[in-house]
Amino acid sequence: MTSLEDFRELVDGVNHPEGIAWDPKAGYLYAGGETGELYRVDRAGRAELLGSTGGWMLGLAVDGDGRVYACDHGRGRIARYDPATGRIEDYGHGRDEPFDTPNVAVFDAAGNLYLTCSGEEGRPEIARVDPGGAITTWTTDVPGYPNGAVVTPDGGALLVVEAKGERVVRIEIRDDGSPGSIETFVELPRTDADGLALDAEGHLWVTLYRPDGLVRVAPDGTIVERIEDVLADTLNAPTNIAFYGDELERAAVATVGSRHILEVDLGARGQPLFYPTGLP
Repeated sequence: MTSLEDFRELVDGVNHPEGIAWDPKAGYLYAGGETGELYRVDRAGRAELLGSTGGWMLGLAVDGDGRVYACDHGRGRIARYDPATGRIEDYGHGRDEPFDTPNVAVFDAAGNLYLTCSGEEGRPEIARVDPGGAITTWTTDVPGYPNGAVVTPDGGALLVVEAKGERVVRIEIRDDGSPGSIETFVELPRTDADGLALDAEGHLWVTLYRPDGLVRVAPDGTIVERIEDVLADTLNAPTNIAFYGDELERAAVATVGSRHILEVDLGARGQPLFYPTGLP
């Protein structure tokens, strides 16, 4: 079992990080800041500021070509960083209206990017950007502040935090790519859940923005471990979580209530994510 004493500071001085993502090919973590910063973090804990949009970077995803896709809440856009050029540009086409609170982005194996839009202005949705960059609304049937998300290893479902519903839902991804049935995967009463990550044994790790902590959920939806930080001295408003390392043997946790990123050995290796290549 993991305790608060197992967490250590990986890097300090980042601007209230919320998003965190691992690039296994380059061997870097990426993190976002609350005024649009994008940071690259090496395994020794050195952070490099790559640029800023002036918005507010929330969840991040990385493709197989090393490009970083950031949910720019401040601008209602997906911002994409290309390490080959060093530029940050908007990604996706077919929609002029900004996303309503773009929060977390995750890829499937085919290169579809699922985007949870939490709906602070009244337009919650899960959008999808296809491999050609076209934006569509995938579903509006998770209205209670959709947040953290992860595609299951078989590609058959999207797990999504419905924060105001105090639960994580499982949305079927049909063979034609459309959303299917929606069911509760785990109830999280009296919580404000945030980020998700799967480990190699099929357990789901859920960060709790409030009350500050981390929960491990078995494949059958049973909560088997809970780490609580009553005083928020360590896990201060934890948001996104990402497994990293050569064998995904460690986890990085962004804490938006502080200015640092934590790392921890959770006693489990991470489930590899999807890293599509050749996106335009």
